[in-house]
Amino acid sequence: MKFLKIFGITLLVLLVSMSLVPFAQATPPRYLKIQYQESTNTLKVILTHASPVRSIHYIYRIIVQKNGVLEQSHFYTKQPRFFINTYEYNLSANPGDVITVSAYCVLFGYNTRSMTVTQSLQI
Repeated sequence: MKFLKIFGITLLVLLVSMSLVPFAQATPPRYLKIQYQESTNTLKVILTHASPVRSIHYIYRIIVQKNGVLEQSHFYTKQPRFFINTYEYNLSANPGDVITVSAYCVLFGYNTRSMTVTQSLQI
């Protein structure tokens, strides 16, 4: 009887821990949006990356390219917030330039987005 009780508890603990594994896995950055403000030469990078332990699982590198050429590479040692993070960089770009941003998770995966700079309307 004691064996069955220990076996049952062990099985229950094993099943519960296995069901939590998907939540503990590393994930790449999901949502990545880039915006360029021509008047201030500012590139805004907004991304979502869920991380309950931001000093172990975080976005460690963001690469900025303009027209296929590396412009900036930024390295980080932790993630500022749990889920939604915003980064701003100085970048000079002209209408027609293609800006590409890649964000890399320290444990697994990356996400990349591109945009073409458009001429802002002067009123």
